[in-house]
Amino acid sequence: MHAADVIETLPTALPDDDILSAVQMVSRHGLPGLVVADERGELIGCMSSVDLLRAALPHYFLDDPGLTRVIDEGHADRIAAAMVGTRVRDVLTWGPPRIPRVGPRATAVEIAELMVRRQCPFALVEREGGGILGIVTANRLLGLLAAAAEGAP
Repeated sequence: MHAADVIETLPTALPDDDILSAVQMVSRHGLPGLVVADERGELIGCMSSVDLLRAALPHYFLDDPGLTRVIDEGHADRIAAAMVGTRVRDVLTWGPPRIPRVGPRATAVEIAELMVRRQCPFALVEREGGGILGIVTANRLLGLLAAAAEGAP
């Protein structure tokens, strides 16, 4: 199986997009993250669903996890509302070198190795002449592995 055989489309956010829209995009499509591009469409980073969770969680919970046990659901909803007004650029933590880029003939094993090494849940598949064909997600690769294991003797 080659990259070109299993590509998907990953939603793209702009740096000035509201983080809540990014969260809605990722959750609506059940994706592991999204690509962040500038106004020219040039890739500047990516955000995983964990990056988006980090954006929703106040930093004091990360500093003192015990605080999470004293917040009731009503307060939790208000914490999530704090995402409104936060921009993608404020949360973006991954730069382009961390996003694996592969050609359309890259194998599933090559792609999986890059994802694991770079800790990125997707890889960009580039056209031979330049530009992006699409992405391969870790979920898609796991599905292929599971299907191969089910068919193995």
